[in-house]
Amino acid sequence: MPAVEEGREVFYLRDLEELSEKPLALSAGGMLLVSLLDGRRTAAQTIEIFNKSTGAGIDEAVLLDLVGALDDAGYLETPEIAKKRADALAAFRASPKRPAAFAGTAYEAAAPALGRELDAFFTAEKGPGRGKAEKADKPAPLGLVAPHIDFQRGGPAYAWAYRALSERRPPDVVVALGVAHVSPNSPWTFTPKDYETPLGAMKVDGELYDALTKKVWYEPRADEWVHKNEHSLEFQAVWLRHLWGDEAPPWVPILVSSFERFANDESPSKAPTIEKALKDFGEALREQTARGRRVMVLCGIDLAHVGPRFGDELEITPELERKIEGEDRKSLVDAMALDADGFYKSVIADGHWRKVCGLSALYTGLRLIKSLDGAAPGRLLAYGQAPDPAGGVVSFASAVFDAKS
Repeated sequence: MPAVEEGREVFYLRDLEELSEKPLALSAGGMLLVSLLDGRRTAAQTIEIFNKSTGAGIDEAVLLDLVGALDDAGYLETPEIAKKRADALAAFRASPKRPAAFAGTAYEAAAPALGRELDAFFTAEKGPGRGKAEKADKPAPLGLVAPHIDFQRGGPAYAWAYRALSERRPPDVVVALGVAHVSPNSPWTFTPKDYETPLGAMKVDGELYDALTKKVWYEPRADEWVHKNEHSLEFQAVWLRHLWGDEAPPWVPILVSSFERFANDESPSKAPTIEKALKDFGEALREQTARGRRVMVLCGIDLAHVGPRFGDELEITPELERKIEGEDRKSLVDAMALDADGFYKSVIADGHWRKVCGLSALYTGLRLIKSLDGAAPGRLLAYGQAPDPAGGVVSFASAVFDAKS
């Protein structure tokens, strides 16, 4: 992550596996030098390439000092780190539940305080202006879109989604789609573990879990480790438990990787394996509804990520923010119409410059919502943008999809 420290530009390294909890700041030159550490070059070869590329004249002592700092902070791929990773994965696999990874950091860890924190977003600026509905007198929706940005920046937008949900009766089961920010090889990563929250656990619906996992062509838990530290579904679990408490229906939590590796410049429907799985998922959901179960598809997604924090050489200006919003809203028109292919193509147009992190998760969600009989066009509830502390802007939205009346 680019940042400014004491007036100079630096890059912060952060370990997304969280095997190391120590952020490490590097200069631009240090970042270039680190990029040459591929495990195959000797110190002499690395220095030679660096000096030729930069015109600098560093010696071996400088490189070895950097390597030592990386090793001390846990940023080198070593036997010790490999063991730490294996131990962490084994512990996660052995646990019957997925612990609340962000309780006490991203949100309050104590249930009463957390309830007050979430309630405040309903009446906060840009929120819906009123608390949870006192009476749920509408059928459960077929789909819901909510942000996954941190509560401090996106709380009111979450409140719009969950205020709408409070007006509706709980579904019988929720298919929850989040973003796998690490984006492993599995297009959809499953876990049978209940998600713990300070407000109680979101339990997994074993029947639907089995039905969906049978539809993929790979081991559905191969990349299960990404659930361990991913916030996009944990934040939804917190809101669902806040809304419904012990009456919260079971769910199937699924983290979605980027489809761009399968469909770089066209719709994922052109990728045979992806398309077949999506059709099979839809069939599994229709089998549930045929038995009288109400299914809701929940998408925990954010939209654009633009600015220096995300690798852009762009100054964040009001004009750029308006441009982002205009393009986001065009894409959301397709999304609300349940035109998944149109939504996907509108996002990846012009080199996918908005870097919509929820692209594949929302594409999956739109396909699944549309597969449910009687799905009506969605209703956009809220749209928002928030600055990134490291320089940039993130956008997000909330929406609800009901059945045709």
